[in-house]
Amino acid sequence: MYFRKLPQHFPSARPREERGVSLIIVMMMLVIIGITSAATIRNATSSEKLTNNIRVQYLAQQYAEAALRFCETELGKPESSRVATLAEVNIVQTAVGATPAWSQAGSWTGAGGASASKTTLPENQIKSADSAFRPSTLPECVVEKQVMTDGNLAYVITARGFSPDYRSGAGGVTVNGSVIWLQSTVVLN
Repeated sequence: MYFRKLPQHFPSARPREERGVSLIIVMMMLVIIGITSAATIRNATSSEKLTNNIRVQYLAQQYAEAALRFCETELGKPESSRVATLAEVNIVQTAVGATPAWSQAGSWTGAGGASASKTTLPENQIKSADSAFRPSTLPECVVEKQVMTDGNLAYVITARGFSPDYRSGAGGVTVNGSVIWLQSTVVLN
């Protein structure tokens, strides 16, 4: 009888000790890739929110500037051609050192202070013909006369612009969005 010897390149029947290590390494790499992906997505979302917040704050500032310029322009006109809210009888006068009327909540809610001079910017002043966009709350301004330390009078014009997502609660307290306040002083001769 003749027996032929089998070649040595066939694997032995005994399992090798190293089997299963590659599975553990692949699983660890999948976990690392998953954590990295989640962090990247979260960072992108945070950047998007930050960019949107900057955009709506910029819009609120533009609205406040438009209201400020509108009221300044109206005060430069003869009284007979101004908007009714900016007639001299509606503009209160405050003394030096007194609490300014614009800082009183009643000036903005219609319950005192300079509320008679509160002027809401007409929509046509901020809306262009080729845009259907309209802010949820139109910008507004109040005007008061203030006696200066030298005895001269000045108009103090305070304007507020609101972001598109602005909402207010009881007493005019901001619940959502942002409000930009701007102020100018025009000295009267």
